Amino acid sequence: MAFISETLQMRRLTESGVNIKTTYIVDGTLRYRSTDANQQDDVHSGIRCRKEYFRQGKLLHTEKIFDSRMEYTYVSGMDEEAQHTCENCGFTGKVKEFVNGCPCCDAASNIDYADKELGSKHHYDLVLQSPVYRIVTGVVDYVVSFLLCSLWIINTSRTFNGYDVGKIFIYSTILAMILYYFFYLCDAYAVLGPVRRYKEKQNRQQQEFWTATGIDKKRFYNNLNYEAGRRYYSRPDVIDYDIMDYTGLQEHVENGILCVDVELQVRLVYLRGGRITSAYQKDTFSLSHNDRVMTLDSGIHVIKCSKCDANIDVTKGVCEYCGTEIDSLQEWKRKITKC
Repeated sequence: MAFISETLQMRRLTESGVNIKTTYIVDGTLRYRSTDANQQDDVHSGIRCRKEYFRQGKLLHTEKIFDSRMEYTYVSGMDEEAQHTCENCGFTGKVKEFVNGCPCCDAASNIDYADKELGSKHHYDLVLQSPVYRIVTGVVDYVVSFLLCSLWIINTSRTFNGYDVGKIFIYSTILAMILYYFFYLCDAYAVLGPVRRYKEKQNRQQQEFWTATGIDKKRFYNNLNYEAGRRYYSRPDVIDYDIMDYTGLQEHVENGILCVDVELQVRLVYLRGGRITSAYQKDTFSLSHNDRVMTLDSGIHVIKCSKCDANIDVTKGVCEYCGTEIDSLQEWKRKITKC
C-alpha cells in the first residue's frame, strides 16, 4: 500500500504496549499529545521539545533534542466545517474529516520548515551526540593523558626502564577515564564556533535552493517526512524517528523529471529486548517530482486507476483490481535508486 506510515507506527506501538508523550511549544505555552489518545491538545505551528516513551505505564526513555525549524500542526475539530488541505497528499475536505488523520493518506500532522538560525545550544547538543565526536574526544583525551603521565614519570623516576613504560600506559588509561567527561564537555565548546558557522552556511544554502527552484517547500518536506516514515517503520524494531537536520539539497533533471537528493541526519528509536534506545545516523533520500498529481475535492475518494481504468477508493492506497499502487496524490515521491 502507498499510504501506511502513520498506521504502521500506531499498530506497532499498540502491539508493543508503548505510548509516546510529546511536548510542543506553541506561543510560549506547552501542549501535549500522546499516542494512546489520553492527551490530544491542539497544536498550531508548534515545535517539539520533549518526547517520553512509556511501556506499560513505566517511563523507559526520554529525548530532548529536536530541530526547532520544524513546526507541527495537528488539526483541531473545533471548527469542523472549515476547509483544510492535507500538506502531504493535497486532499481537501472539512476539518472534521482530518481529526483522526487525513482520510486519504493517514498523515496525522502538517509540517512546516521555518527559515531561521538555530541557537548555540542546539548545535552544542548535536555535537555531543555525534559518534565521531566521541571517538575523536577519546583519542585526544588519551593522547593528552599519555603525554602528562610520560612527563611526570620521566621527571620523577631515577631510572627509566620497561617497568616505567608499563606504568605510563596504566596511569594514562586511568587518567584518561577520569578526564574523559571533562574533555567531552569542553572540547564541544572548542568546535562549537566552526560547527555553527558551517551549519549557518548550510541554512543559507537551503534558503537559496528554495528561491532558485521555486519548489513548494512545505509540500516537499511533508512528502519527504512521509517517505521517511515508510522507510523506517518497515524495520521491525523501529518505533519512532525524528529528522534532526537537513545537511544537503541537490536538484537535477533526468529524463525530463525534476529530482532532488536530500541528505539528512535522523534519530531512530528502537524497542529491543524490552529496552528502548535511540541512535543517530545519516541517510539519503532521492525524491522525484510527480507530474500526475491529482487534486481531490472535498468528499471525493474515488478515482480512476491509471493502469486498468477501474473506479477505486483512493484511501486503499492500491487498486483492488490490478494491484497498481496509487502514486498520483503526492507531489514528491521516493525513488528506489537515485535519479
